[in-house]
Amino acid sequence: MKRLMILFLLGALLASAEDITLTKAAMLKADRNVVSLKAGTVVELISRDVTTLTIRYKKLTGTIPASSVGDAPAAEAPKKEEPKTAAKPEEKPDAPARKATTMYGKAVEKARENAGQHEKKVVKPADEILGK
Repeated sequence: MKRLMILFLLGALLASAEDITLTKAAMLKADRNVVSLKAGTVVELISRDVTTLTIRYKKLTGTIPASSVGDAPAAEAPKKEEPKTAAKPEEKPDAPARKATTMYGKAVEKARENAGQHEKKVVKPADEILGK
């Protein structure tokens, strides 16, 4: 009779587990396992503490931070920082161009130089008419 009562209580305990969906990614820490859970994963909630949740995911039972679920207590919510005045970052001067060290890089540089020289030598009739 005691065995039946124990089985009944275990069954009731398992049936009372609530399914919850994670709103943030979390690390499930079980006995000797660590599993990364993505946001949107559905897990069984076994018990709730102020800072941690005990959950079951695919036959693994472990703990995750309570902040990974959207309905965490308001005291756990991170404080919003006041927006700071946007300071303009200093513009850094461009680094000087490096010389190519490989044969391919040298060929590309030579092609760019030749294209630039060709553009200078090309006669553009529209420029002559417009006076540029």
